[in-house]
Amino acid sequence: MSGGAMNGGDHRLLLAEPESDVGGVVLDAALAGFVDVGIRRTTMNDIARRAGLGRATIYRRYPDKDAVVEAVLLREMRRFVQWLDERVDHITDPAEQVVECYVAVVGGLRRHSLLNRLMAVEPDDWLPALTADWGGVLAVARGYLAEKLRGHQSAGRLGEFDPEPVAEVFVRLAHSMMLTPTGCIPESDDARTRAFARAHLVPVVTG
Repeated sequence: MSGGAMNGGDHRLLLAEPESDVGGVVLDAALAGFVDVGIRRTTMNDIARRAGLGRATIYRRYPDKDAVVEAVLLREMRRFVQWLDERVDHITDPAEQVVECYVAVVGGLRRHSLLNRLMAVEPDDWLPALTADWGGVLAVARGYLAEKLRGHQSAGRLGEFDPEPVAEVFVRLAHSMMLTPTGCIPESDDARTRAFARAHLVPVVTG
């Protein structure tokens, strides 16, 4: 998940882009292969077979497997953010939005089929990618959350503070919970995760 498209840390990359029918079929086929056997064992021939397309058709859109991997991961991030927006965008109270955003992110990452599969079958490849190489992804996530906090500030629902470091605290906590879930911070039960967020995270935002 350390693709070059994420290295700039621009959360606007999470906005949906038009996707051709063929491109969607290719990415769906690649995703199915990655979930079934992992990225390393999925070849361009496998992707073509699953998609029912010729290799030449795929190579016209994606020059190599790395380009397919990056496109799949970027689309997964976009889908995750769209799902998250559906969960939290209607909440106007900043404290409750913070709580539900944290619960959704922790639970969503815990249940993410591709992420779980990669960590199970290719941990040696993906643990470095999810730690030292994930700075760009964390920056994207920080920008996404900081933008929501700025929206509350503009609406007069939050006081004045720099939302970037606050957003980074939340993002790094969620990242840590994804990598090492075992501890005293609840992550496997939404009700307990919600209570933790309300008691310990909301004060960081509301003061």
